[in-house]
Amino acid sequence: MDNLIIPATDFTPSVNFVIESGQLELSGVSRPEDVASFYEGPLEWLCKLEESVQDKPEYKYEIPELRFSFKMTYFNSGSSKYMIQILRVLRNLIRTGVEVKIDWYFEEGDDKMQDDGEDMAEAVELNFNYIEF
Repeated sequence: MDNLIIPATDFTPSVNFVIESGQLELSGVSRPEDVASFYEGPLEWLCKLEESVQDKPEYKYEIPELRFSFKMTYFNSGSSKYMIQILRVLRNLIRTGVEVKIDWYFEEGDDKMQDDGEDMAEAVELNFNYIEF
């Protein structure tokens, strides 16, 4: 499976999905004009990973532990809907036996971003590691 690397812009986050290391990261600002178009690629990549594990269960042993990091400084409501979809795919991967850790980064004192992470974790019934920086 190929990695997915998308550089950040003023309106979109960087996407760094590196399967060899198991490091998957969204970071920056997410307020794209066309939210669906931007998130199509990352969601498709994650869905292909999920399909690979479902089609070939032994593949989960070839994947390193996945660590998904959300390092968002801002995201709009449209982006949050797609972030929830990403989390649902991660939840499905966990259910198939893939080890997945989710890190939610937020700036020191940014209670709203921390609350947003807690709301998302609750919505998809996953545990997050909250990391203040």
